[in-house]
Amino acid sequence: MILFADSSALIKIYFAEAGSAAMSAAVFDLPVAVSDLTFAEVHAAFSRRKREALLTVAEYEEMCSRFREHWQDFAHVGVRSAVLARVPTLCEAHALRGADAVQLASALVLRQAEAVRFASSDRKLLAAAEMEQLEAFDPAQLSTD
Repeated sequence: MILFADSSALIKIYFAEAGSAAMSAAVFDLPVAVSDLTFAEVHAAFSRRKREALLTVAEYEEMCSRFREHWQDFAHVGVRSAVLARVPTLCEAHALRGADAVQLASALVLRQAEAVRFASSDRKLLAAAEMEQLEAFDPAQLSTD
């Protein structure tokens, strides 16, 4: 089994928030896969927090460095034709935003090769994943932190 983490779940490794402990435990237990889209989404989250003065420049640079190191260890699902082919149907069936449809489509393509546990903290995306018969979990719901 592999843990597919969308950006809302993966970001919990870098910021102390509800679900951080559960997400850290999950990534310790299973290999991690991400959509290539996650690279942009996580960097956008880091930059937003720096702009909002929630991170110092030094903290921002440290987080970016840690993320780049981790990125090399993640399995990547490219935003390619097999993923994109699923997006229209997922958007229609679950009323998903474009980026969320790409995340879910990536996990579904990955599921063709191996069992997938889908991590997200987006309730609508989790519901869609469950309707697509993915094992889904919200690390914030398991939170003790």
